[in-house]
Amino acid sequence: MSIYTALRAGVSGLNANSSALAVISDNIANVNTVGYKRGAVDFTALVNAQNAQTTYNAGGVLPGVRTQISLQGSLEQSRSATDFAISGDGFFIVSPGPQQLSNGGNVLFTRAGSFTVDAQGYMANAQGLYLQGWPVRPDGSVTSSPTSLSAIEPVNISGVGGLAEPTQNVSLNANLNSGWTDYTGAYTVGDLAAGVVTPQFETSLEVFDSLGAPRTVALGFLKTGPNQWRAEVYARPNTNITGGGANGGFLAGGTIAFQTDGTVQSITGPGGALASIGGTFSIPWAASTGAASQPLTIDLQTGLTQFANNFGVTSVTADGVPPGDLVGLIMEGDGFLTAQFSNGRSRALYQIPLATFLNPNGLRPDTGGSFRTTLESGLYNINAANSGGAGQIASGVLEASNVDLAAEFTSLITTQRAYSASSRIITTADEMLEELLRIKR
Repeated sequence: MSIYTALRAGVSGLNANSSALAVISDNIANVNTVGYKRGAVDFTALVNAQNAQTTYNAGGVLPGVRTQISLQGSLEQSRSATDFAISGDGFFIVSPGPQQLSNGGNVLFTRAGSFTVDAQGYMANAQGLYLQGWPVRPDGSVTSSPTSLSAIEPVNISGVGGLAEPTQNVSLNANLNSGWTDYTGAYTVGDLAAGVVTPQFETSLEVFDSLGAPRTVALGFLKTGPNQWRAEVYARPNTNITGGGANGGFLAGGTIAFQTDGTVQSITGPGGALASIGGTFSIPWAASTGAASQPLTIDLQTGLTQFANNFGVTSVTADGVPPGDLVGLIMEGDGFLTAQFSNGRSRALYQIPLATFLNPNGLRPDTGGSFRTTLESGLYNINAANSGGAGQIASGVLEASNVDLAAEFTSLITTQRAYSASSRIITTADEMLEELLRIKR
């Protein structure tokens, strides 16, 4: 009887619009949820088989819920450097726990990038999901795979210690007084270091050893003829180097010849087994310092002059840094998570990969704003940021919900009206059945 099918159609309309109301309610409730993707309801008509010789057989309606995952929300500035957002396609790879994904970890995907460092050093977002990344080797290389999770591990910075670099290159800009009286006494290589002959000009340089400790080396100069100077490099105190007490801490020496315009013409070594001040020499730190021997090059060819002016050092530039503490993390545009240290140095720790899908709207929503793969989404591809169709990772930015409040309230009104209309179908069919029952009376 068609009245009964009308009743069932009205009930299906109530159920369908109830589902639509629930989806709209979720959207409105999560309008401020980071990385939230709005849901939508598509209605599908149910068509029953019809017989031309009978009355019409109403089918009703079925709701189909889908999530608009591919629709990106607006990017909003954040005050935290560990808040990340993806501009473009792609998802962060996360897991509910800090275990390795290749060892049975539960892989999830999310756009919610509000990450912080927990007490164990792991990076987890506000929903408790742990960020995964490719570790960067000390030489800066990364092992990546577009499909394998074996190269990915939870991002952990608890083992990041202070970073120190030994000094290897020094550049000196200084002037030697051309009017100084030539030294005519006896001189043997190493006399300036040992104090047998007093240098006419001496300057000290601070260098850092392999442990980051500051050490002092001195340069002594002695004018021995027109446009010619003897030069030596020695450690101070001399006990800081192996055998330094016997040779006064001597490290390298040589003769510097100047041209008539005051610039360096040549630097020659002392000869024999002694190191030349014009090249790279080794500093054999004493065992008591705990530091390893290190090579050192002092550039005197470029900035050293001999003018009729007072002795003086204009500038000294040197590499090497003392130990530094971790002071912050930044995300580069290519997805490298970089640690910044208090000594001004930085080092890449992880490269954060992004997962892409042929049909991201086919992903199944999970807890904490995450998603799981399905047959409809297809398999994931893992790519570095800005490659393979993946977007760019921005630091200090969060992706807002893609919910449009104006559209949701409009849908709320139409859903309410549709629900009321479905209820009218039921009341009208009930009145028609009541009329039918009255026939018998």
